[in-house]
Amino acid sequence: MTTAEQKPVKKAISSKMMKLSPDMIQGVLLGSQCNECGTYFFGAPQFCMRCTSDNLKTVELSKEGKLYTYTVVRQAPPGWQGPVPYILGSVALPEGPHITSEIVDCPEDRVKIEMPMEVVFRVGGKMADGTEIVVFKWRPKSA
Repeated sequence: MTTAEQKPVKKAISSKMMKLSPDMIQGVLLGSQCNECGTYFFGAPQFCMRCTSDNLKTVELSKEGKLYTYTVVRQAPPGWQGPVPYILGSVALPEGPHITSEIVDCPEDRVKIEMPMEVVFRVGGKMADGTEIVVFKWRPKSA
């Protein structure tokens, strides 16, 4: 295989926020659960923000939730490599955390508060060396 035919290298935006399949197409969001009070968090905090215990364990979070709120971003932040405008939504997971990311595969006029959402993993941009960065996004749950 020549250099021109090689597939681009892909890299997860953070191994503390998600675990991806080898092909980087499927995965799960990672969080923490406090072993003292049972509270769930997205990501890997150093201590429980509810009871301040440092007795936390890593857990896989639900792949589905409900749209809590959203906004349409018409002026992208520096470094944004996606289309503009785009929809940014906060999805409430059954465990409790709210996770904010881009909503894809849904026109603006179809977005509704409380609509069921599911996480998907997509290339969100490229680094200067051409490495594709895989990020998590939300889309309406398939019927």
